[in-house]
Amino acid sequence: MKYAYITSGTEHYLRQILADNPTRNITLLQNFGDSLLLEETTESTVFREAASYRVTQSFGEIKGYGTVTFEYLYLRSEEIPIFQKLYQTISSTLHQARGLQCMQLLQSKTESKYLIITFWNRSDDYHHWKTGAEHNKIMDLIRNNSSQSGFSHVDVFHFPEYFHDEK
Repeated sequence: MKYAYITSGTEHYLRQILADNPTRNITLLQNFGDSLLLEETTESTVFREAASYRVTQSFGEIKGYGTVTFEYLYLRSEEIPIFQKLYQTISSTLHQARGLQCMQLLQSKTESKYLIITFWNRSDDYHHWKTGAEHNKIMDLIRNNSSQSGFSHVDVFHFPEYFHDEK
């Protein structure tokens, strides 16, 4: 089974982890305020502290550039089957979205939390999807089928990384 691990820290600290583990599948993602590392592996992670997820579904291929979104969803245990059914609708629609490179559904190993990670060619492609009719249909489905669940927040990152700190 494939797992995804996410850790955060200072840019300097995260770049040191990257330098110490050049053969690992670790990606540095940044926005104007935060930096994080995403590791995908079938082994245990090299991170000392990390949020741990099982990769339950994956579509597409990361091209190495663009915008990355992390959409966090908290569910009660009885809502999980409803969400999984809704996700099939979400994913079939999203697969056709302009500029989508890759999409992953991750399930927390320790709590009823899901994470949808999407990699886009450009931030405009993500915003086009987020403000479009198809996304609104999906949000209506979520609201109509599970009023207690919802996206707690969305984080947007850039890929490849850029340097916050000039050395």
